[in-house]
Amino acid sequence: MSRRHPHMLVLALMLVLVSENVVGQDISEWAGFEQHRQQINKTGMLVLGTWAVGNILTGAYGHFTATGKARYFHQMNAMWNFVNLGIATFGYVNALNADPYTMGLSEAVGEYTTMQNILLLNAGLDVAYMTAGFYLRERSKTSSKAEMLKGYGNGLILQGAFLFVFDIALYFIHRNHASLKLFPIIDQLGEGAVGIGAVIQL
Repeated sequence: MSRRHPHMLVLALMLVLVSENVVGQDISEWAGFEQHRQQINKTGMLVLGTWAVGNILTGAYGHFTATGKARYFHQMNAMWNFVNLGIATFGYVNALNADPYTMGLSEAVGEYTTMQNILLLNAGLDVAYMTAGFYLRERSKTSSKAEMLKGYGNGLILQGAFLFVFDIALYFIHRNHASLKLFPIIDQLGEGAVGIGAVIQL
């Protein structure tokens, strides 16, 4: 039993030193990363919200003034963007109320990872929206509701294309930001932990 005590003490000392290394890291570094990340989100939500409002207004106008497939095209754009406006509003308020200085490094990494996964999932859904749009266009060739199907299909293609570009652009903007600000912090902490381990082993 006495032989195990030195190993337990070494392990405990290593954990304490690694913990002090993390705590000693300037919290403003990852708080600054998180603050900038939320600013990117706010800008993104403003872009999405502007697109949504523009489509709702032009869609409503087109609904009352256009005819045929164009009328259904405007209908789809207006209806679709009520959802986009809700998402943009929620995302902007959430980013506005976030306090980066209450967030630990692990939380910042978790928030970043979750956001990236959501954006990739959304990009996949955007492709599905466009595919559905092309399907409706194809169906319109043999349907008695050709104008409605083609108008709705064109609307889905437009909205899916915009959202795909939006989600992919936001994904790479966040990734570039993390490469410049977040990953170096993680690498620095990892190097510190390796160095501590090497010193203890010696």
